[in-house]
Amino acid sequence: MSYSRKLLVLVASLGIAVTAMTAKAADLNSPDQIKTCLRILMQVTNDFDRQITHQNYARLTHENMEFMEGAEALRNALANESADLRAEVEPALQKAVDAAQHVADMSSTNDDKKLRMGHGEMVKAVNAVFAYFPEDLRPDPNVAPGRPPGFGR
Repeated sequence: MSYSRKLLVLVASLGIAVTAMTAKAADLNSPDQIKTCLRILMQVTNDFDRQITHQNYARLTHENMEFMEGAEALRNALANESADLRAEVEPALQKAVDAAQHVADMSSTNDDKKLRMGHGEMVKAVNAVFAYFPEDLRPDPNVAPGRPPGFGR
């Protein structure tokens, strides 16, 4: 497992363990939509990592646009949820959006170290968003997009 993957898994584990879960799937009006949005955010976060790993820095601005679309979809899914949940999730989601934007803004520097550090901060911010939702709605960072858990292990 590469260093970046180990870091991603470690940060994901810590972020989820440290932040308290505030919602239950049964309490949500749109759990399927929320689960899809969280999966998209995880996939795009992983795409950021792949682009940095392959030094394809110019692609980070496109990944950022996809992240923004995923964040907007989550906001739309949350529109049907309680005002309390929206009030808790929105600041965390905005931090994740800001972190993704920061990485995209740094893409023109071609500075791998800064981009890695920025991505690490982004992962922390995304995991803080995930922590507001039940574990069964959170994506597994170890599962490749479109593959069921346990596939290829």
